[in-house]
Amino acid sequence: MKTLKKIALSILTVLIISACSSNNNNTPGSCNTVCEYTLTSDDTAGTAATSIEGTYSLTMHFPDTESPFPEGTKATFSLLDNVLTVEVDGQECITIKNPRLTTLGSTEIQFRDTCRDMISYDVSENNGVLNEINISSITNGKWLGQFNDR
Repeated sequence: MKTLKKIALSILTVLIISACSSNNNNTPGSCNTVCEYTLTSDDTAGTAATSIEGTYSLTMHFPDTESPFPEGTKATFSLLDNVLTVEVDGQECITIKNPRLTTLGSTEIQFRDTCRDMISYDVSENNGVLNEINISSITNGKWLGQFNDR
């Protein structure tokens, strides 16, 4: 049984690592890190409403003490065709693909950075407009704060 668990963990680790790639495209705004989340059998694929596609300049509010981003951190988020590019001031950008639905029946989808920072960017839509982007830890699910324009 222990051998089976080790094999399963090894396979999962390889899948996560292989989902991350380097983008050698030198076009402006491109990210070196591209992370494509692998949906599990418990996941439902998420689809962002086309009405919220675009680029947003947002600010971190209500950070938890464990948040990697302090109050007032600025970030630019670009959403197009279910791909989220995250550019936090002072950090390299990351492009995240293959979102999952947060909860059945909700309009919030998660872009899970399983390649670098182990953060979920939870894009919340309300009445056809972007509401906010919550962040949480992928390792323990803890809510870490919220980027918004308020």
